[in-house]
Amino acid sequence: MRSNDGRTFTETARRTQITQAAIDVIAEIGYAKASIRKIAERVGVAMSVVLYHFASKDELVQAIINHAYREAIDAIVPELELERTAAGKLRTYILANAFFLRTHRTQYAAVMDIGMSYRTADGDLVNSLSIDPELMAGFTKLDVATILRQGQESGEFCDFDVERTATAIRGAVINGPIMEVMLNPEFDLDGYAEELVALFDRATRRG
Repeated sequence: MRSNDGRTFTETARRTQITQAAIDVIAEIGYAKASIRKIAERVGVAMSVVLYHFASKDELVQAIINHAYREAIDAIVPELELERTAAGKLRTYILANAFFLRTHRTQYAAVMDIGMSYRTADGDLVNSLSIDPELMAGFTKLDVATILRQGQESGEFCDFDVERTATAIRGAVINGPIMEVMLNPEFDLDGYAEELVALFDRATRRG
């Protein structure tokens, strides 16, 4: 049988296996050293098998990014959709991201390294890669800027620059704790997330 993208389920399973192996290798030794050969060795297959499923390292990186987005969307968006207020969504966004980081440390480490090290053949950064169209609706819901706009439109949040505030929240919620978690396994991620909830509640609420 074939999935909606035309691949057999066996092919899809192998691609997922290779993608996860690539994440593990990149998290361990960094993107620059994570060759197709090393990834193939991790899976236990020949390089030709990896190249059959991914024609280039660029294609594999795109699969890693889409895999990371898909897992985050599947884990976080349903939690956001349970909330009826913008303040509730913002709180859930922060806490759910903290939980996701705690349970996906290897994935975060790999994606962060890719973000710092990856360049296309034309010198473009990782954000130049396209997101699977099927992920776009979930990706929009996952973006904290969407929550902030909803809060302002409903009158729940005060006036502020949405994009700048969203950048600050993303940095504090996602980028900020990653290095702490990697360097200090005992870092109190839950306590940190609760502090962020209080901080950004004060920064966004009206009155």
